[in-house]
Amino acid sequence: MSITDKIKTNLAYGKELVESGIEGASEARKTVLAEEDKSNLVHAAVQESWQSATIGAMAGALVGVLSDEQKPTRGVIFGVLLGAAVGYASSFAWKTRPLTSAMAHGAGKRISRVRDQHWLTDHPINYG
Repeated sequence: MSITDKIKTNLAYGKELVESGIEGASEARKTVLAEEDKSNLVHAAVQESWQSATIGAMAGALVGVLSDEQKPTRGVIFGVLLGAAVGYASSFAWKTRPLTSAMAHGAGKRISRVRDQHWLTDHPINYG
């Protein structure tokens, strides 16, 4: 087998792994969001994450004022934007962790299945 054949085989295997991971995460997302108690999970997380974004923006503004002595306006603007983004993203990630963990678990199961299938094609088991 030449090097180009090995590269093509590995790229095809990598593509198959990525596709199976995406399919597994998508199925898990649909399953979790179809449950009645979690159907409003993302909407609630979006609405409730603004509080953390506001706190992050205030903390970022304070750090921006204290850190940039020559041009405090630049530090405040950058601090507010960065603090709000970090606050919002961390709050959203925390509030949607049941969905995120289900998606990661579904992707992992699908990827493991593809890896096992790939291993069995390379190493067939002969009983007898």
